[in-house]
Amino acid sequence: MIRIERVFPKDILALQRVVEETYLPYFRYLWHDEGKAYLAMINNLEVLEQHLANPTHHYYFASLEDGVIAGYLKLIFDAPIPDTPFKNAVSLDKIYLSEATKGKGIGKSLMDFADKKVQQANAEYLWLRVMDSNAYNLDFYMKNGYKILYKRWLELANIKEEYRGIFTMIKSPRD
Repeated sequence: MIRIERVFPKDILALQRVVEETYLPYFRYLWHDEGKAYLAMINNLEVLEQHLANPTHHYYFASLEDGVIAGYLKLIFDAPIPDTPFKNAVSLDKIYLSEATKGKGIGKSLMDFADKKVQQANAEYLWLRVMDSNAYNLDFYMKNGYKILYKRWLELANIKEEYRGIFTMIKSPRD
């Protein structure tokens, strides 16, 4: 059984560790520096403190029965989808799992949990972004009801040119 619990400021060091452990194994290939600069930008204590203090940013740990944190989810409430008429939306900003737990239903549990949170918030849409080169996750999201809205190109330092493509995907959690 998987336990999904909200992350609070007291959990910041555990969150920082989990972010690093779950990001780099999957995405270092995107970066000229193996993701070090990007991770330093998104995973420093100041940024995490700001996010944890923001009432629209909710982080959740997914833990196994033995208490081991298998991954995390980050939802941003009141997050209209850029350049669309979809205003009453929640962003599924992050969903990352440890390599050892991938394929064990934890991602699906987190997706179902996100759907419920969106319904509780009376939002109409849940949206996310996924790299166009990430076929595994793209397929997973499509199987979970997401549809591609549009594709953009990331303008981030150190990202390899061939991996700049990113899809914005949407679903209605009520479907």
